[in-house]
Amino acid sequence: MPLPSLKECQSTLSNCLADSSPSDESIQTWRQLVQRCLSHGTSYDDHLTSTSYAGVNSEDLTSRSKEAGGVLSDSIEWYLRQWWSRQQQNNTSGGSDHDNHELQKQLKDDKVICAVVESLWLVGCLLDTEEDNNAAQVKKGEGSSGDKASKVPYQCLVNIIKDLTSSRNWMANDKDGDDAMDTNENSQPLIPIVTLQTTLELSLLQSANLLPNPPPTTAKAKAMKARAGGKAGAAADDTPVDFVHKKLKKMNTDMYYRQHKFNLLAEESEGYAKLLSFFIVGINEVGTGEEEDASKDLVSKEARKYVRELIGAFDLDPNRVLDLALDALEWELNEIMTSQQSKKSSSRNGANDEWGFDAINTAMSNVQSPKVVNTLLAIIGELDGNSNTGRAIAHLLGFKYRSYHNRAAKMAAAAAEKGKDGKDTTDKAGKGNDKSASTPTRIYPRSLFISTAFLSAHGLVDLHNLLPHLNSTLNLIDTYKTHTTTTINRLKKLGVVSLNSSKAEKKNDKDDTAGNESAARDAAFQNDPVIGLFRAFLAMGDGDRPAAFLAHATVPEFDSAVKDGDGDKMFSAMELAVLAACSLSESVGADVCAWVASMIKNISNENGNSGTSTSTSRASILPLLNSPFPPETSLSEISSVLRGPLSSLSASGAIRLAQPLYIKLCRLYNKKLVLIEHNVEVDIKCIDDNTMSVLSTFMVPSLSLFPSDTLLPKELWSLLKKLPYTLRYSLYSAWRKPGLEKGTLRSMLPKDIKSGKIPKPLGNIESEIETGIAARYVLKRISKENIKDMGRQLSKTSHNNPLVVFSDILAKIESYDNLILMMVDTFQFATELSLDVMGYCLLLSLGGGDGGGQRRSGTKMGGLNTEQWLASLETFTGAFYKKFPDVELRGILVYLTSRFRDGESSELGVLRSLIKTAGGYGFVDYDSTASLSDLQLDGRCGSRLLKRETSSFGVVDNINRKASQHLRAVLQGGDLGVMMILLLSQMRLKILYTKAGSDSEHVKVIGNTYDDCEAVLCLLLEFLSDSSDDQASGSSTKEKFAASMPSLEDLHSKYGLDAAVAWMLCRPLIRKSMFFKDDDKLAGNSPQNVTPGFLKRFAASPEMTTSCEKLLPQGAWKNLSPTLFQTFYSLSIYDILCPEERYNIEIGRLKKEVERLTILQKGGEAARGQMSALAAAAAAAGANANEVRQATTFTIVHREELDRLKRNVDQLNRDFQRQQKRCKFVMSMLESQKKDLIRAGESDGTFASAFMTFCVYPRCFLSPEDSLFCAQFIKVLHSMKLQGFSTIELIDNIVNAAIGSLYCMTEDEAGNLAIFLNEIWKSVNSWRYNNDAFSSELKGSPGSKLSKAYAEANNIGDHSVTDGITHDDFKAIYTQWHSKIGVSSIGCLASSEYMHTRAALIVLSRIVLVYPTQPKVGDKILKSLSSLQSEDNPRPDIRATAQGYHSQLTKARDDGMWKEENIAVTRARQEKEKAKAEERKKNLALQHENMKKESEAITREIGDGDRYGRDRRDDRGRPDDRGRAWGADPRAHQQRGPPMNGSAPVFTPKVGAQRELGFADRRERGGHERDVYVPPNRRDGPVTRRQEDGRGGGRKRSRSPDRGDDSEHQQSKRTRGEWAPPRRSARR
Repeated sequence: MPLPSLKECQSTLSNCLADSSPSDESIQTWRQLVQRCLSHGTSYDDHLTSTSYAGVNSEDLTSRSKEAGGVLSDSIEWYLRQWWSRQQQNNTSGGSDHDNHELQKQLKDDKVICAVVESLWLVGCLLDTEEDNNAAQVKKGEGSSGDKASKVPYQCLVNIIKDLTSSRNWMANDKDGDDAMDTNENSQPLIPIVTLQTTLELSLLQSANLLPNPPPTTAKAKAMKARAGGKAGAAADDTPVDFVHKKLKKMNTDMYYRQHKFNLLAEESEGYAKLLSFFIVGINEVGTGEEEDASKDLVSKEARKYVRELIGAFDLDPNRVLDLALDALEWELNEIMTSQQSKKSSSRNGANDEWGFDAINTAMSNVQSPKVVNTLLAIIGELDGNSNTGRAIAHLLGFKYRSYHNRAAKMAAAAAEKGKDGKDTTDKAGKGNDKSASTPTRIYPRSLFISTAFLSAHGLVDLHNLLPHLNSTLNLIDTYKTHTTTTINRLKKLGVVSLNSSKAEKKNDKDDTAGNESAARDAAFQNDPVIGLFRAFLAMGDGDRPAAFLAHATVPEFDSAVKDGDGDKMFSAMELAVLAACSLSESVGADVCAWVASMIKNISNENGNSGTSTSTSRASILPLLNSPFPPETSLSEISSVLRGPLSSLSASGAIRLAQPLYIKLCRLYNKKLVLIEHNVEVDIKCIDDNTMSVLSTFMVPSLSLFPSDTLLPKELWSLLKKLPYTLRYSLYSAWRKPGLEKGTLRSMLPKDIKSGKIPKPLGNIESEIETGIAARYVLKRISKENIKDMGRQLSKTSHNNPLVVFSDILAKIESYDNLILMMVDTFQFATELSLDVMGYCLLLSLGGGDGGGQRRSGTKMGGLNTEQWLASLETFTGAFYKKFPDVELRGILVYLTSRFRDGESSELGVLRSLIKTAGGYGFVDYDSTASLSDLQLDGRCGSRLLKRETSSFGVVDNINRKASQHLRAVLQGGDLGVMMILLLSQMRLKILYTKAGSDSEHVKVIGNTYDDCEAVLCLLLEFLSDSSDDQASGSSTKEKFAASMPSLEDLHSKYGLDAAVAWMLCRPLIRKSMFFKDDDKLAGNSPQNVTPGFLKRFAASPEMTTSCEKLLPQGAWKNLSPTLFQTFYSLSIYDILCPEERYNIEIGRLKKEVERLTILQKGGEAARGQMSALAAAAAAAGANANEVRQATTFTIVHREELDRLKRNVDQLNRDFQRQQKRCKFVMSMLESQKKDLIRAGESDGTFASAFMTFCVYPRCFLSPEDSLFCAQFIKVLHSMKLQGFSTIELIDNIVNAAIGSLYCMTEDEAGNLAIFLNEIWKSVNSWRYNNDAFSSELKGSPGSKLSKAYAEANNIGDHSVTDGITHDDFKAIYTQWHSKIGVSSIGCLASSEYMHTRAALIVLSRIVLVYPTQPKVGDKILKSLSSLQSEDNPRPDIRATAQGYHSQLTKARDDGMWKEENIAVTRARQEKEKAKAEERKKNLALQHENMKKESEAITREIGDGDRYGRDRRDDRGRPDDRGRAWGADPRAHQQRGPPMNGSAPVFTPKVGAQRELGFADRRERGGHERDVYVPPNRRDGPVTRRQEDGRGGGRKRSRSPDRGDDSEHQQSKRTRGEWAPPRRSARR
């Protein structure tokens, strides 16, 4: 092999120096380099295959050996220098003898040096064998030529060894320079000679002169040599080899054959006595006085040597010696435990339990002198043969366990036999015998368990080998299954009320039996060796091996899992074993809790101290492998170790005993979950499976096991709030599954119960049942009066089981919507965790999450109406998130998005409720367009505040600005809001064409769904694009909205939206780009001259024009100009119409309110009228005197209302001025674009049709504002007198489109069309019936000109093409329009299709004041309504609407709205109506007279007495429905004046009964002519007890009537005459 270079050797050695302990790979590389050097210097590998050494060049080989020796020496010297410098850095002591001793010891154990020595030994053995073979061949005479040649490689190896043992100054520092090389003070061999002497063969050592020289020959030796002079070689001196051989023989003889003591009679006794004395006392005396660091291994070595000497000297049995060593170790550990027994433990049960984890672990970790224990461990390991399994130790320990068990069995048998003999035997035996024969409380001593676990922890014995020797009487798994079955049966009976006393007694008997069984189980656990070893082994600090031992001993499936190598089954078996033990024994559960606490004590310690501070003189004797987690341990590593124990603690319920541990774990996980910068949630990728398992099986479910308190939910929420809501909801889902309360028990099969496979911990089920009972108790008694007290109690029950309480609350809310506001007020006392769980429960109730099962239907009556449960949840959702805006909202919004993506529209009301209630945008929404009044329509033309003030007729709801901003922020985050807008826009078409099951659905259902979708779309768009709160929130709503919204072209081409909807979505941004300067001025910022970057995609530009041209067919642009198209779709009603009258009215109204509250604030005479009105209103509402007084006082509520009104007045004034400026600016802009709006030269009549088709018609159906805009925009274009804009033809197209649309539109579209048609028809009517209006507005204008085709089609002269139509022409056209609308409307009213009739009624109701104006059409409409108003109509909503429209139409006719009706006809109708009114008046008078006569006849028949014919004697002793006797009502005892009606019959008792009944005649009182009732407590004289009982309002004594009373009673009932009191009996 080639000789490696020095650089290559140094590189390999540097790798060995890189770590504190060189790796096996580095050592192997170094060993190969050493063998290459030896091969180069000795050629041993070349000669192994050859049979002769002939041809070997000795000079060449010698020179090569020098080269190899030099490379090896220099490499090792370099390594030792580096190694020595590192040692010098770690040790500051001088070079004493002790240091040299330590140095030689460290070099002896150095792996690099050992690799060199082992290689030298290997090559030496190979070359020595070859040399012996050659010597044998020489002796046989086979040849001598290779004799010298064979010695050359061997000599070369010797030369290399000499180079390696030469002294070099490698201990000198580099800074000492060359001067240090001249001194031999620090010179040391490169390889310790002692190491070579203990490794190499004697012949090689002799050749290298490494053997010690023999001592000089003494005189006695010389004399012996002289006497043996005749023998050959007797006089020769011993060689070093002979000397070493002799010394070895002498040592072996002394060790194995020489006997120091010759006391043959007491040989073993003395040996065992010395051995036992050494174990107990002598070990402490070994190594006394030496350095502590040097004595650790020396003491163990000397002790083991002494034990070997005792065994050899006294011929002791090694097994008995091992048994004594085990006893000594057990005694020593027991002494350690006894000394620490007085210290308190932190474990709840471990403090008083001698098996407790803390007691053992604390004692083992704080040992005063661990030398004895460590030495005994070394002795025991050597006596056992240093085997890994410890079979000898296992057999000896097993014998101990069997002996203890047999002794306990004998004592139990003796006690049982004594019990059979009876009293006599007991008396003869005496008290002492009773004690000796009684069953011991503890079968196995504590020290035996501890010593066994201690040996297993140090690897000296395998506990699994002890299982055949353990006589465990406790069948853990079967006992656990029985316990599970018993607990399930008990849980099924919780909450069940039993009225049978025998059953209650049986229940008490069963409880006593259960208590006895529990006590017997605790005793069995205390005396079971498997449980005892498990607890002791657990106290050693290990977790997996004790669990594996317990599973091996108790779970049958563990063995098969080990054989199959199935890790999952092994882990499951271990969890099952620990779960069973913790469920059946609280002590075991406390130990497991203490073990978990010990593992995390270094991390969870908030002060940074690692564990409990102890004295430096104390040490731990526990293995280092079982030490706690270091502070830098990652969360995944912690979870992987603690997952199994924590899952068992939660499933068994043992964690409820360690509340501080639960808090520490929550804080630990909270500390380890590090948030990324600027994020409020951790990345989901940071949560591994083990951590998720701990959270889902321990952290969250364990909360149910603790008492209801706010501390633990707060700690848990501090951890959970860092997780994404998806993970939190998955944790809640795992907490809930497979059901709540007894739902889990009902879902379990009998075989699952018998097998012990419980899907949810029984402790959680019991806690849920108890929480449910408590919550339902509170819910039955909660009301508005006790909402605070009961609300606190209800929230308290939800702290540990929020899923149970909130699921029950939501179930009740689904049925009783009057609980919504009350429950929302109750949640103010709930914790943040409970509120977050409430959000999950709400999502689950709506149908989201993973609740499983079939989704409930959200509609009823074939989809016509929303189900009660969904309607209640919609209202609750808005109210809940308005009250608690910080609760997670993304879950519900994402669920709604997924539902919209699937085309499902049943949850539209949830989003609408959120925006209306939580977002505060209820003023934008409407029930239907048909229900909007003129006041509300005027408000929608103005600012946001004007909309709010007019939406509910001045009643403004309180707005939670924080909830609104939070909802908008969530919708803006992740483009969620824009996604919803796009899905809603696409869903409109899905509803009409691709909705699932649409074949069987009614047209009304489809129409209502379409309207709801359109309304929610407009509401959401308004909410997301409103930037009025930007100054308060500090964010730009429009900018975020623009970043999410696709371009206009993408909306049309990519998302498939029609042009009108695409423009509607982009309109807020387009208007912002048009008027951004005005908005900057309003915000108080300096106006910008350049369009902001986020608005450039939506600003007017050539690219924008190109995109617009792609929205319509190419043929449409022949008739429409891009400027008109963009202008029409860019503007809104706010830009072209300012409702001045509505602004002035609302400002005036608010000023009046301000004045009223100001007067009330000042008080005095001016406020007396208002105070009187307030007092009357409060009294009418049932208020008491205090409430009336508060109602008339100026309170904080009034002050806040006054401030709001003042702010609104100022804001409305600013809005009014701003909108006026905006309208003027837009009008000027339109004037500047006047030439570009309509293409020049268009006179063929196609413009009106194109403008109606592509502009007016698509937009007017979208919303009420759009319909108003379309009508107003047409008026604006007409007033601008644009050439080519034919108003008449456009109106004709409008009429034609309207009469056709009546048969194919929804209710809201009909309402929008009605609004549009009403505005247009106002102008049409004005031109028709007002000549001045026609002349000033239409005559001669471009709008009055017709196209030639239209003029010819309607038989109008050519003058209409050039000069415009005349008024007579317009009348003819008007009549056509009027007739067309009438025919279409009457056809719809007569149609059997619901939507036709409904749409016609909506349109006609809106335009009733402007249409019809011709009596012929009006009469036909009235005639068509008669069939709809009849009771035979099966559609009640159509009937009610028809009746309402009939009344409106009749009133309009009577008010003269039918302008073309004949005056004679009008007068005849009025006379007829007057005659009918007189006839009705006569009929009413006659009916009144008949009723009066009938009343008088009834009065004469029943007389002047009791009007109801009741015999009062029958009611005297019977209480009424309020628990008091008849006549005892306090209200009947008030003194009243004379009746207002003098002719009314009066109750007059007979003579003698007045005073008894409380009546005084006029002679006694002298007041009125009539008898007056006087209550007993108001009469003169003392009140008797009888009066108090019978007439004073108290409880009346019941008395059985005698026969005389009964007979009179029957007689009075038969006669029914005047009332008479019963006669008094003789006793009275």
